[in-house]
Amino acid sequence: MIRIFSLIIFCFLYNFASAQQFTVNGIIKDISGQVVPFASVSIKGTTKGTSANVDGKYEIKLNKGETTLNFRAIGYKQQEHTLNLIASKELNISLTSESYTLNNVTIKGNAEDPAYEIIRKAIKQRKIHLEEVNAFTCDVYIKGVQRLRSAPKKFMGQDIRKVMELDTNRQGIIYLSESQSKFSFKRPNEVHEEMISSKVAGRNNAFSFNKASDLIINFYDNYLLENTLSSRGFISPIADNAMFYYKYKYLGETRENGEVVNKIEVIPRRQNDPVFRG
Repeated sequence: MIRIFSLIIFCFLYNFASAQQFTVNGIIKDISGQVVPFASVSIKGTTKGTSANVDGKYEIKLNKGETTLNFRAIGYKQQEHTLNLIASKELNISLTSESYTLNNVTIKGNAEDPAYEIIRKAIKQRKIHLEEVNAFTCDVYIKGVQRLRSAPKKFMGQDIRKVMELDTNRQGIIYLSESQSKFSFKRPNEVHEEMISSKVAGRNNAFSFNKASDLIINFYDNYLLENTLSSRGFISPIADNAMFYYKYKYLGETRENGEVVNKIEVIPRRQNDPVFRG
């Protein structure tokens, strides 16, 4: 099962505007005041936008005049804000949690969970959606952190705390990497990445991602992260053979912009398969 800790990935869609631009920035939180990390911020009617970071902070360049921004995050209701910009502006956002209803769904005896039929339809449409995007360009910032939460006092006679420069609780950051790049993709498999800056600190034999090309993730692919985390890759919950690896549980539905959004839990059938949970 895939478990990636402390890996923060931001993908900023490229803004080609040449007119006068202003900066809109702020923090995205929920109604209780907790930050909402990695929320998406998009310009309505375009394919351009950005993402909030782990602290819920975002920043986007916009042209002078009227622009509508969409703010979205998994589990929250979408918000729209229309701005008429004549100067840079701070805009903080408070998102409301999405509510899902079961609509009197009852599963009796050995009856199949309705999630399975929804997943079958998604699998049937998988290849169509996979080929919808012919090309894209983005600015990418990647930050990877590896923390050691607990280490033995000694290993092969050596004091681990001193060797790895840990704190008195034998904890600490053992590896840190940051990179900025410009990334472009063109179907079927043309990839170009221009590295702008890269910084690495810590033990150089640590496991790390430092290139956007290592992190292309599309759940419409049958396998994800092939030849990166593992040679086999991880099986998508909507892969052609996903039913062999996953169980599904229907959790409810909601509506967004007139469309039905289903919430489905994906559960691994076996403990050691290269799959997802969530």
